[in-house]
Amino acid sequence: MSRQRTINDQIWRSNRLSGCTVEDRYALFYFLTSPFSNVIGAYEIVLRVAASEMGWDVESQLMNVIRRLVDADLIYFDADANHVWVKVWWDHNSAKMAVASTLRKKTLEQIAALPERWRNDYAGDFINRLPADDPLRDTVPMALAYPSDRVSTAYADPSASPLPIQSGKSDAVINQGVSEADTVSIPYRQGMDRRPGNTTTNTNSIYNTTTTTGADHGLQYPSSLAPAERVSVQNLIANIPADSAQALLDELEGAIKKPGTIRTSKVAYLKGLVDRHRTGGFVPSAGIHIATRRERQAASPSAVCAPQPSSLSKAESQARLQDLKAQLGMQTRMPR
Repeated sequence: MSRQRTINDQIWRSNRLSGCTVEDRYALFYFLTSPFSNVIGAYEIVLRVAASEMGWDVESQLMNVIRRLVDADLIYFDADANHVWVKVWWDHNSAKMAVASTLRKKTLEQIAALPERWRNDYAGDFINRLPADDPLRDTVPMALAYPSDRVSTAYADPSASPLPIQSGKSDAVINQGVSEADTVSIPYRQGMDRRPGNTTTNTNSIYNTTTTTGADHGLQYPSSLAPAERVSVQNLIANIPADSAQALLDELEGAIKKPGTIRTSKVAYLKGLVDRHRTGGFVPSAGIHIATRRERQAASPSAVCAPQPSSLSKAESQARLQDLKAQLGMQTRMPR
């Protein structure tokens, strides 16, 4: 029996995917619509089958992309139990609808069947997706035997990330495969805004394209960045101290100027630099000569702007013009 899955069309404008490659996006779309998927977006997969459905090889293609999606906190993959948790699932589906009367039993059963070592992490994330004033925030923890003192404030938007999962061994491998006939599609969490015209938009806050990145502090960006790339770059370096942000931008420019260094995209390359910076592993190399050249230009006398001449009044301009005309008239009357 075939099923339908819902993907919010504003995913194409999501800043969370700005550093993802085409392969990353393709795999994420697969996990959002996979025949293995269920109501809760956390399910067991068979890697060989998933790779075959995507037209990929398991080790050289699928696993490499899975690792990148995990690093980007878009999914969590339990290699021991072959379970995948799609962390953006509730950006496209409604957590409240998942515990409505028609689906509540199936939802609770699927959560209870998750590997024990990260079941509570999932349950806590799911509960925090429910509206803050909804009575289900009290009843669902009781049904899941989830400690009530661990229930936190509801997420401000569906993109808020849960805490990292602690790895460990699991004894439970639950089959939640393709035979789940009642894992139906769930509508958008805030419904569809159908305005006049031939377009359909969604108002989920994660997809608001107006992003505050803070002041640029005079940062120098690579001149070859396209406008859309510059916006993504600004988002990536937001809240990073100006000196460190400039070093990252210089490293990006140095890589751009060296053919063959960037093999994916400029934004994806910078994201890797930012990740290394945040873990203390960033060491400037290609950007050093970019920074040195800029400092030399700033120190050069030619870089100091000459004072601009003061503007003339209207009367002074007319007098200067009469003088020039007189000089030109004298030159035309001079004998040859």
